[in-house]
Amino acid sequence: MSRIVSKDNYFDTGLEVLSDLGFRHLNIGVLCRRLGVTSGSFYHHFGSWQAYVDALLEHWENRQVLILRSLRFDPASPDSAIGALSDLTLGLHHRAEAAIRAWAANDESVAVALKSVDESRRRTVRRTISGVVGDEEIAAVDTELGMAMLIGYQQMVASGQDVRLEQLLGEYARLVYSHRRTAAQD
Repeated sequence: MSRIVSKDNYFDTGLEVLSDLGFRHLNIGVLCRRLGVTSGSFYHHFGSWQAYVDALLEHWENRQVLILRSLRFDPASPDSAIGALSDLTLGLHHRAEAAIRAWAANDESVAVALKSVDESRRRTVRRTISGVVGDEEIAAVDTELGMAMLIGYQQMVASGQDVRLEQLLGEYARLVYSHRRTAAQD
């Protein structure tokens, strides 16, 4: 009896492979073995490897953008917006994203998708931090620091280091809020 899998199953498995093995090991054979299907199933859904890669990247990118849009980043409630950013960050598939970042250095189409996701995140983080600190220059610097922290964390976790993201996010929030206090004192 043949197992029937959907495109979403291929996407989820692709992200798992990226997380577990890295982008160099993501291929049709590995996907099909993990899903328990033949390569015919793969070609039925995608037609070619490049079509799969394009669809996987579109799926990942759209999921990230939808997540950002679905969360309530209310400028009138910066505290809840900072909490939503932390929750979002904690829920990311960090090892898979580290593999996507490595892959982006080797494949232009992956780099384009990654840049789009990073820019969406950057805009959301900056808008949220601006609501807390009220100073665009400080918000820009804190945004880049937050992006650097996220990317650095992902690289550290992918290399097997034990890093506590909750603690990093707590310190980051304290830094952002310290700018609000400084602005209020001036």
